[in-house]
Amino acid sequence: MQLLIVFFLILIGAEGLLANEEKVPLQAMQATVRLYGNGRSSTGFIVHTPGKQGEKDAHLLVTAAHAFHQMQSDFGTVAFRAQTAEGAWQRRETKVQIRREGKPIWNQHQGADIGFLQVDIPKDVSCQPLLLRNIATAEDFNDGRIHVGRDAWIACYPAKTESNPAGWSVLRSGVIATHPLVPAESLKHFFVDYSHFGGDSGAAVVVENNGDPLVAGIVVAMQRQTDRIVSPFEEKTIHRPLGLAIAVPSTLLQDLIRQWQLSQK
Repeated sequence: MQLLIVFFLILIGAEGLLANEEKVPLQAMQATVRLYGNGRSSTGFIVHTPGKQGEKDAHLLVTAAHAFHQMQSDFGTVAFRAQTAEGAWQRRETKVQIRREGKPIWNQHQGADIGFLQVDIPKDVSCQPLLLRNIATAEDFNDGRIHVGRDAWIACYPAKTESNPAGWSVLRSGVIATHPLVPAESLKHFFVDYSHFGGDSGAAVVVENNGDPLVAGIVVAMQRQTDRIVSPFEEKTIHRPLGLAIAVPSTLLQDLIRQWQLSQK
């Protein structure tokens, strides 16, 4: 009888694990959007922040700061998705203002390549923003919830690639490849072992934490080997990707959001 109970508990635990493996990456995809303009494309994700008493909540479009800089016009396009009554998915594009009279209106971290823009989510789209508690803090790093060897998911748009015409992102998987990640207060970047491409910048690096998504960092660049070949008649520079993405730790995003919240008071 005891063996049957133990087997039953193991079975329940395994089913719960499988459920989390499906749930967490899907939540990452549901919060992810594509941001593009002026021939440039990047990845972003939406974070929900509670408003002050009497004020409505805010939605922040988080991405790499260079994604905003590379779009030279005052407006960019964000691709959301919407589901019809029949269950089909359709693309929903909306314009977002990133500059006003040529001046940036996004918020950028002073020491890292990350930023965010407050946006309105169209009413007819299906988007499930991540919550502020889903953004890892220094405590999450220092207590070992994020560490080398942890599996991670990255929902992104590599080389402008979308999963389908509805605009869903491509889900990639990787492993956190940097050790140590503590103390988190001094961490400026870390590596994720996955094949990074242009267009991934701004994607969230998501790990599973007790069945919920936890954003460990934001992809901002790829690590590559650069070789310069010189011969009597030719000079050539070759860049070889190493299959490593460079990510800014989520603690710096927490700092940026906190600074913004204080400025709103």
